Amino acid sequence: MEEQLDLTLAQGPTGALTVTQLVRLVRETLERDVGEHWVIGEISNARLAPSNHFYFTLKDADGAINVVMFRSAYSRLRFKPQDGMEVVVRGRVSVYETRGALQLYADEIEPRGAGALQVAFEQLKKRLEAEGLFDTARKRALPFLPRTVGVVTARRGAGLRDVLRVLLDRFPNLHVIIRPAKVQGIGAAAEIAQAIEDLNRDARAEVIIVGRGGGSLEDLWAFNEEPVARAIYRSRIPVVSAVGHEVDYTIADFVADLRAPTPTAAAHIVVPSRDELHVRIENLRASLALGAERELEGWRETVRHLAQRVRHPKSLIDGARQRVDDAAATLSDVIGARIAGVRTTLRELGLTMKSPAPAVREMKMTLAHLAATLGARGLAAVEQRRKRFAELGARLDSLSPLKVLERGYAVVLNARERRAVVDASTVEVGDELDVRLHRGRLKARTIAREV
Repeated sequence: MEEQLDLTLAQGPTGALTVTQLVRLVRETLERDVGEHWVIGEISNARLAPSNHFYFTLKDADGAINVVMFRSAYSRLRFKPQDGMEVVVRGRVSVYETRGALQLYADEIEPRGAGALQVAFEQLKKRLEAEGLFDTARKRALPFLPRTVGVVTARRGAGLRDVLRVLLDRFPNLHVIIRPAKVQGIGAAAEIAQAIEDLNRDARAEVIIVGRGGGSLEDLWAFNEEPVARAIYRSRIPVVSAVGHEVDYTIADFVADLRAPTPTAAAHIVVPSRDELHVRIENLRASLALGAERELEGWRETVRHLAQRVRHPKSLIDGARQRVDDAAATLSDVIGARIAGVRTTLRELGLTMKSPAPAVREMKMTLAHLAATLGARGLAAVEQRRKRFAELGARLDSLSPLKVLERGYAVVLNARERRAVVDASTVEVGDELDVRLHRGRLKARTIAREV
């Protein structure tokens, strides 16, 4: 300061001042002649008193001065002053009379370089990120087709008109709950936080859109304040932030379950188009029908293949009976051939032996007896085997599932699971049934059931 302070002190003992008078004289002179200034320096020894008055030392390479910022001024700061931060302070120079200390009474503090809002943004972002408010693991998926959507924004803002237009164009049956709130200016952050909490208490909304249209950093600042971030974090309902334009990022965007670049984009994200859903459903229906037809055709082919391989038990019995008859005929032929061979041998012996008559007669009798015995036993064995085959065939025929079908029973398969139905509780109303009868099949659909 180029001016020189005019401190006129009385001379001599008779004009001596008390300490209080001297300090007051200095204070009044400083306040009158120095007044208010912007001062550049670095913060050190910063502390916030229980009274919320903020004290620090402002220094440069060659000097330092104590600074106090009272609670009313400190509460208006958008950022938190910290040690080592270079700032510009606006305030008045005075003396604290109790201690006789020179002080700067600050009314404003601005960071040098980056603006106060940007510094405040970075400070809060860093702190909330450290607390886990931005963790992706806690973010929830949005409901696919919400029945009710909550909207927190200004009542007369363009953002609300855009959101409503898109929501109701895409799904006219949608229920929208509007909880208006200030979105800029003093008290806006508190209103936005309260609106989010109100929608959570109401509990009808399945998703909440929080946002506003574009604006400057100052206009959007309410969405960078801690109360809004905390309210979004505590919300039991998924929150979509939709603040400003695509290039604008706020603290609310980092905490929300999903960020939309604009309010209009948020409406598109939250609710699918009804027309698009109809198209998707039709495509899925066609794909499902085609898949079901392919599956059914595969099962039909399997059934046809099995039907060709499965033989009726009666054909097995008929074959066994025929084999018994063939075996009996073969045995009879063998016995006849054996007897004929023995007779031929006897005739030849009779021609070569002298007086063989008694021996021949005896041998004939023996052979006749043997032939009769062998024939009887062979026929008995054949008959016994024929009876055994008949018994086995009858038993097999009685156990045949097809024999059961001849008595009026049926085999019922669930077409959905391809399993035999033995319990009515396993069949749902509307299920298709495949009914196997003694002759042919029936396709049926369940219209009711009794368990």
